This record gives sequence, C-alpha cells and structure tokens, in this order.
Amino acid sequence: MSSPAWQCDETQPRCVNCATADAQCNYLASAKPAPSPSGSDPSRLAPSPAFSNTDDPNGTAAVSIPSTVSGDRIGSTWDILDMELLHHWCTQTYKSMTDVPEQQLLWQTTAVTIGFTNPFLLNELLAIAALHMAICRPERETVWHTRATELQSLALTGFNTMAQQVDESNCVVVLLFSALVGTHLLGDRSRIRALASRSDYLDHLVSCVNLMRSVRGLVLKNHTAFLLQSSVKALMITRNPIPPYEGVPSECRKLTALITESDLGPSSIEAYGAAIDRLFWLFDLAGVPSKPHDTPRFVFAWPVQLTDEYTSLLNQRRPEALIILAYYGVILHFYRDAWCIGDSGACMIRAIDAQLGSYWSQWLQWPMKVIASS
Repeated sequence: MSSPAWQCDETQPRCVNCATADAQCNYLASAKPAPSPSGSDPSRLAPSPAFSNTDDPNGTAAVSIPSTVSGDRIGSTWDILDMELLHHWCTQTYKSMTDVPEQQLLWQTTAVTIGFTNPFLLNELLAIAALHMAICRPERETVWHTRATELQSLALTGFNTMAQQVDESNCVVVLLFSALVGTHLLGDRSRIRALASRSDYLDHLVSCVNLMRSVRGLVLKNHTAFLLQSSVKALMITRNPIPPYEGVPSECRKLTALITESDLGPSSIEAYGAAIDRLFWLFDLAGVPSKPHDTPRFVFAWPVQLTDEYTSLLNQRRPEALIILAYYGVILHFYRDAWCIGDSGACMIRAIDAQLGSYWSQWLQWPMKVIASS
C-alpha cells in the first residue's frame, strides 16, 4: 500500500481502507475476489424499477433487475437478504442517522431514490443497514457483517470511479456517500474486534479521521453553494456557533494552553489552533454533555473541517495532535447511545493514553475522568 496514513485490512475483493482513500492496494494484486454468497454478479445492485422472478441455482430466492445504466451488466440480482436490508433501512436505520425529521425523510426517500440510478450509493445504504441489523438481530451477526463488508467493498469501486471528477452533476450523490463513510467505519464492530491491540485501534481511528476528511476535498470546498440549493440542502443547514463558544466545558477550554505554553513552531501552532477552534465549535453545536444524543448527527462535522497541516501532524502521531484527538473522543463518548458510535470514544481515549504515556498524562486527565465516570 502506497500511503502510510492507513493500513490494508485485507478485505476482498479490494481493501476497504485503500479503496476509500483511492490508494494502490497491495493485497488486491494477490487476492481473488470473494464469491458472493448469493451467486450474484459483482455489480450487486443495478438501477431499475422493473423486477422479475428468477431461479437461483443455490435455492435462494432472487430478483432479476434489468440494468438501465451503461456499464452495468444486465441480469444483476438481489437476493432476499438485500430486500430485507432495503426494508430495514427504509423502516428503521434511516431514523438512526439523525433526529431531525427533514433529514430523516431525506435518508428514507431521497437517498434511496438517488441510489436507484447510482448503485454504489444504494450498496452503501444497504451495507449500513446490515451493520445496524447485526445489532438489532445479533443471532445472525456474522451473516450481516459479511454482507456489510461485501456491499461496502463493491460500493467503493463505483464511488472511486465517480470521485475522479466531481461537479454539479454528481456532487449530491458524492456528498451522500461520503456522509455515510464515517458511520460505516465506526459502526463496523467486526472489523474493530479483529484489531489486535490498542495501537492497531488508534491506527484505525486515525484512518477514519483521514477518510472522513476527504468529504471536504471532494464536495464541500467547491460545491457548497450548489448543495445549499439542492435536494439534500437539509443536510447542509444547521446552527453556526461563533466564538467564544459558550457551550464549551471549562475543562475543555484548558486545551488552549497546550499550544500557548509550548515551544512549537508557527505552522504547528496555527494547525493545532484551527483544530481546537473547530473542536470548541462542535462542543457548542452539539450541546454536550448537557444534551444526550442517540444519532450521529453533528459528530462527523469536526473531521471534515480539519486542515492538511493538522492531519499531517496526526499521521505522524505527534503528541499534541493526539491529545486534541482525545478531546474529540470525549464528544464521541457523549454520543455513545448512537449504535454506530458505541464505545468508540472511550476506546479512542484509552488508546491515546496508552500511546503517550505518563509525560502527557496531565492533558488527558479530563478525558479519562469523563469515561471513568460513566
């Protein structure tokens, strides 16, 4: 793998982390694509409103969906699992994405409708539904996690093709897909459990931050004005706190001393200062800890606003960058009732504490106290 910012996770047919980051994956060259459990075509979901019954040689009921988009093979199939996942998304999972009715309706109807002509988006919606199903129906957890991995891997192939050139014709679907990446990465419990150590988990979390930040480069930097007038404008409109950010806990404000009392260079001070400012902004916006959250709304707003300089320092595992990340872990911890977040914040803080050791422990006293008290 060509980039040191994330690790190959050996997912077939292509490493999910490398595919999301559009990096060359060494594992891809030596691995053969895993066969679909349903025997379906690799494109999985082809766009069409027309359905007809077909016989599945494995005895699994399937639906043939004639393709109407050039490049998709005619005869792709949905099996019963996919139909069940679509039903689960449209009746349950969409509500767990946000607590705002207008945004819930967008995820329930608009995103699915757009997915019918952009199969990679529909694949990712179903992948997240599968992760949610693994929590709602744990007796078939392995089945749902396997399907989630398969669907996301296939979705990323289509997404990376479109992401090569983003303009007003496709920035809506790119935004929707990018908004789902963080939910999937943090909500995939099977991948997290496979990590061998806290160091591996920290690497995973840093990869998540890097990948979520890609949203800014793909769509927010150049297409915000268009998106504010589009069918997904409900995702773009929110309260915009301004300094001095009255909702920031006093313990968190002490984080500014990390850079004001240091001997860091000017570029590092600027990078850390910008990351802390956006962190305070998110504390104020989310209203934590006084306001509980059971959906991931707002929580991914910090990673997408990070600068190149800060993420570079984070990828180097600079102590100051990791400490700031630990305070973001506090926000994640206050979102622990969201199924896709869970104990991610607590695990992040513990992993950073183990990485830094006693010399930096004074800066982690508040994050560690927060997770210990709940």
